[in-house]
Amino acid sequence: MVKTAELLESIRGRLLTEPFIRIHASEEEYESLADEWDLKIEYHNEEIIATIGQVTPNHSRLSFIIGYILNKFYESFENDFIVLESGACIHIPSLKSYYQPDMTIINGEIQLKKGSTTEILNPYIVVEVLSKSTQDFDMSEKLVNYKAIETIKQIIFIAQDKPWISTYTRTNEPNVWINTDYDSLDNVAIIDNLTVSLRDIYKKIF
Repeated sequence: MVKTAELLESIRGRLLTEPFIRIHASEEEYESLADEWDLKIEYHNEEIIATIGQVTPNHSRLSFIIGYILNKFYESFENDFIVLESGACIHIPSLKSYYQPDMTIINGEIQLKKGSTTEILNPYIVVEVLSKSTQDFDMSEKLVNYKAIETIKQIIFIAQDKPWISTYTRTNEPNVWINTDYDSLDNVAIIDNLTVSLRDIYKKIF
């Protein structure tokens, strides 16, 4: 408990001057801190990845808009899909990784890590709204690990400082993904089987 308190104090202290930090830690130490409400804490490659929990207005609005659009689309499938907002934890057992995307879509029933009520094993789509401090990590190391999840069909990155969306869609060929970038308000992005105008996603932002 003392070590956990010291680790948390170290994280909070560093976040006063650093927007994105990495600290070597065990999986058990991560789990002891995962519920800190004012921090976004993830776990990757034996490191805690921490950022301040607060987000910009653009980030908040984009998360809301994409959530509204996808929830409305998947409602037509009755009980087949579940849309989860930011804070849902994705666990990759083989990599001992834990991530908190800005949105998660589940196809079917939610499967949880044994003994956990929060750590999800079977995401179908994950959405990350990019922040300046985390986008390099999100689109490199985290992207690679997301691709290792067998249930994932699509990984979506959304920029908040310009109209830009990048999707990675799994094909029927092993380890083959299609990457498509959309960089204009006039573009129409394909998310699962839904076509969405970037103008609608970025409404009242650009």
